Amino acid sequence: MKLASLDSIQNAHDDSLWTAAWVRSTGDKPALLLTGGLDETVRIWDPTKFTCLQTNTGHCLGVVSVTAHPNRRIAASASIDSFIRVFEVDTNNTIATLEAPPSEVWQLQFSPDGGTLAAAGGGSSSVKLWDTTQWQLIATLSIPRQGGAQPSEKSGNKKFVLSVAWNPDGRLLACGSVDGTISVFDVARAKFLHFLDGHSMPVRSLVFSPSHHDSRILFSASDDGHVHVYDAEGKTLLTSLSGHASWVLSVDVSPDGAAIATGSSDKTVRLWDLKMRAATQTLTNHTDQVWSVAFGPPSKTDVRSCMLASVSDDKSISFYQYS
Repeated sequence: MKLASLDSIQNAHDDSLWTAAWVRSTGDKPALLLTGGLDETVRIWDPTKFTCLQTNTGHCLGVVSVTAHPNRRIAASASIDSFIRVFEVDTNNTIATLEAPPSEVWQLQFSPDGGTLAAAGGGSSSVKLWDTTQWQLIATLSIPRQGGAQPSEKSGNKKFVLSVAWNPDGRLLACGSVDGTISVFDVARAKFLHFLDGHSMPVRSLVFSPSHHDSRILFSASDDGHVHVYDAEGKTLLTSLSGHASWVLSVDVSPDGAAIATGSSDKTVRLWDLKMRAATQTLTNHTDQVWSVAFGPPSKTDVRSCMLASVSDDKSISFYQYS
């Protein structure tokens, strides 16, 4: 397996890029890349021509997360302004504006069936769930305090929630917190199951294996410089991967489930072979920290091949071919 650099777009936004997500291809509509950043915009890119198709405004502070619905028609963006904007991909028409007071909204993720939008709730120490037909708030998954400690001013924000991920069948939802813990929930029962321990610093990115055979396998990226692989149901830390020289800000898993890519504040993107449990490649396209890496949908001609995108504080997007 390898990553081959395809192209880099310099000054893709007017300021730092913080987030990237793919819109899958359907029928005659090609795959697209969504990016968001400090310049308060969401931009839509044609990954075949490496050109910007659309610049969406509507937030009044930096955009920290973008995610696309499985049906390709709609997407959502979250900003430090505490609002989530749901919009049509092709027209940029606003479908819904969601607010989650009293706290910021961080990472967003649609459920695999598209019926629910999950948002990491920052200082509320919870994950908020909206249904995607009426855009009503349907559940708040709250993280309990470990050891039954009473809330206090000092410990109040240790469970500040930064990241969220669904497993492939939508049964489990995991969220990562500033204190390094990962919380796992049973979504249907809106029930907290357990904590996954092992990280000592904020967990900024989570992703489950795409394979239904490995739907319990969860990958996490942390400021402690490690990527962890957990059995999220069995509460087991399976392996810890290290190699980045600084915070690991983002992790994503390839569609074939054989590799993960990571982005770090050490300015590199790394490709990891999961069988070897080692980094097989380090890419140095960026000149500042890499906030997000995202694998695109598999190629129509080769299911083991796809594109990868990375975005950085250096205002650029890099595209790679994974094979």
